[in-house]
Amino acid sequence: MKTKEDYINYANKTFKGKALELVLNNIELFYDDTIIDTKNKYSIGEDVFLKKGTFMHGIREGFGEFDWIVDNGFISTDFSENAIPGQNKIKNSVGVWNIKEDMLLKDYIIDYSGFTITCKKGRGLEAYQESFLIPYHKFDEITEKVNDDPDTYIWWGDKTKEVTYLPSLVSNKSQVAFILNTDSDYAKKISYGDVWNTELEAETLEEFLDYRYYPKFVDLRFNKDASTTDRESAIMFGLPSKLIEGVLVGRKFENDSEALTKIKNKLPNCYICNVDGKVIVGNK
Repeated sequence: MKTKEDYINYANKTFKGKALELVLNNIELFYDDTIIDTKNKYSIGEDVFLKKGTFMHGIREGFGEFDWIVDNGFISTDFSENAIPGQNKIKNSVGVWNIKEDMLLKDYIIDYSGFTITCKKGRGLEAYQESFLIPYHKFDEITEKVNDDPDTYIWWGDKTKEVTYLPSLVSNKSQVAFILNTDSDYAKKISYGDVWNTELEAETLEEFLDYRYYPKFVDLRFNKDASTTDRESAIMFGLPSKLIEGVLVGRKFENDSEALTKIKNKLPNCYICNVDGKVIVGNK
């Protein structure tokens, strides 16, 4: 395991100017001894409420990665000795899903267990594209409306990116996601160092992006769409595990008492919830 000094040395070699300032600030905050009260307490059977700005981060590598994150925090793989050059379009940061409005977890999961559709509307120089989400089990209903729209000539779609990285109603590939509470002043400070933060100048972000992706990113950060970036954040360096307030599990782990016990033993003050958005192991 690398030390704080190792990460600072990597930062000094990799970044300059404002980018270096932001990364060093996040490293200091990461190791800050501020005590965090995640506040949200639940009993079994209650619906989980996600406040605007809540982060979610899914894993797919089983309990090895789970244990490492709980013990060490969420740290960008680019800061490790195992980093693979060119592996990530967005580098030197930890990707999270950023909840855009107050909502129940069950509604979030229904929305993002669905489909992303892109429509090409109009013709010639006046043609434009429009992307939006189709919630779970709403595909036929919405695509029939699209097909009846006289201005839509072509449409295509794909599963949401959340289906790949989070427990969902349609896939068992991911069984664990962490729910991070960002309600504190401390969390807001470390979250400011977000590669998608439009307050930051584009030149500041070059070292956080693969050179092939950078030109597209400069435009996308201001022109977000449903299929690409409108709900993602990438926090420079990483986030401490003390922000974890709960764990979302997929259907396999929901019915695996050994897995649930493992999670609860590792995170005794956190709740565990399922893809129905219901608490199955409380923290009250």
